[in-house]
Amino acid sequence: MTAKAVPIQYTLKLGGPVSLTSAGTIMAIADGLFLREGLQLRLVAGSTDGDAISAVASDEHTIGLASTAAFLKARAEGLPIVAFAASYAVSPVEFFTMPDVALYTPTDLEGKRIGYRSGPETAAILYDFINRNAVAQSRLHLVESDTALQDLLDRKIDVLLGRRDIDGQELERLNIEYKVFSPESYGVHAPGPVYFANERAFDRLRNLEKYLIATADGWTAVYTDYKRTVPVIAKSIETPLAVPLLTRLLEEQRRFLRPFGTRFGELDPRPIRLLQEQLLQRRIIENTVDLTRAVNYDVVREAYRREANSLSRIEP
Repeated sequence: MTAKAVPIQYTLKLGGPVSLTSAGTIMAIADGLFLREGLQLRLVAGSTDGDAISAVASDEHTIGLASTAAFLKARAEGLPIVAFAASYAVSPVEFFTMPDVALYTPTDLEGKRIGYRSGPETAAILYDFINRNAVAQSRLHLVESDTALQDLLDRKIDVLLGRRDIDGQELERLNIEYKVFSPESYGVHAPGPVYFANERAFDRLRNLEKYLIATADGWTAVYTDYKRTVPVIAKSIETPLAVPLLTRLLEEQRRFLRPFGTRFGELDPRPIRLLQEQLLQRRIIENTVDLTRAVNYDVVREAYRREANSLSRIEP
């Protein structure tokens, strides 16, 4: 009698709460897609990108999800981590204001109090936006705060530079009217969060390919049948959301997952290189990262080659 193969145990450590960003993973777990690939995945929330980075640096069976900027900063500091796939193809960072605040062009930021959370991602996007759009930095009132969203609601700041999938979701949940202003519309093309693993994990590259295949198929499941998937997702995320709102937010999320027909998980080297240059210029990182060693493109390439029939149909 042949012994049944034991699934290989992995942990996905997030840089924040379990949210709609992880909907594909949630459905892949619920539908047994990781088990189909011979993997068993545990989804674990964190508080910051640093939580995910620390977990991956110390364990080759942990996969992390964090902003590309935080990943590059950790890699520049010598941590043995390697990015292998994108979660969002583009950054979900945007400017948020209340409806009565005039914000129609980049120069409208001048004279306003702009709040943002501490971290390399928002800082890099903010200063790239300023430089690209001839905004007078001397006329900006920058406020770094751990309670930036509440500061916006309390009118302590005029503009919040936050994340659509976190701050935007919370504003929607609270049913608060707001306006949004996209840095991408004004030349800032920042990469979104990335999946990364310990350098030692790449000795078993096929396991990472299987992880990506299961996750991609999970995203396909999310958007195939909302009547089935939305209740599963609603029970798994940390912030309670009404079904109609959750459904609408999932629809809005599509543009981050696969803009312009890109394949799920694909990493574009150009914005990653540009982001590193910006981080160096702002002295957020002190050392240049060898991107040929810090980013592995083979996982996505091989996953799509092996599973061309199924993955080519993914259309979240």
